[in-house]
Amino acid sequence: MSDTDDQRETYERLLGESRTVMFTTVNAEGKLVSRPMTIQEVTDDQELVFITQRNTDVARESHGHEVNLAIADDDHWISISGTAAVAEELETKNRLWNSFNDVYTEGGPENPDNVVLRVSADTATYWDTPGGLGVLLGVLKAKVTGGKPATGESATVEL
Repeated sequence: MSDTDDQRETYERLLGESRTVMFTTVNAEGKLVSRPMTIQEVTDDQELVFITQRNTDVARESHGHEVNLAIADDDHWISISGTAAVAEELETKNRLWNSFNDVYTEGGPENPDNVVLRVSADTATYWDTPGGLGVLLGVLKAKVTGGKPATGESATVEL
């Protein structure tokens, strides 16, 4: 397996461990705006799928535009760049609908105001570290030896 294949496999593993992203768009004033969103699905062709309402800022600001998704976990971080699209997709909503969607939206999957938001990922950069205790031990070792702590693996993956 090539380094590129290994990096893609690591990215997919780390993404699979994550459910929540900070979804960043550019608003009408040209300012970056981030909000938490829950990943409903990651497709085989690396589209990240969300459910939201048509009248939300995230739907209006992202459709047809470049967006960024950021994930911060205890032992890894991912930044994903891609283009977003909003669609009705009743079948997708029916398949992915869950109790969280009921809390944040109204009218169930049949409501046309509830839409599917897809992000076609172009690139992703990830940082995979040893984790909380591993980082602490690495910092302590670096302090004692005068070296630098192990920072883990980092790569940019073209999707």
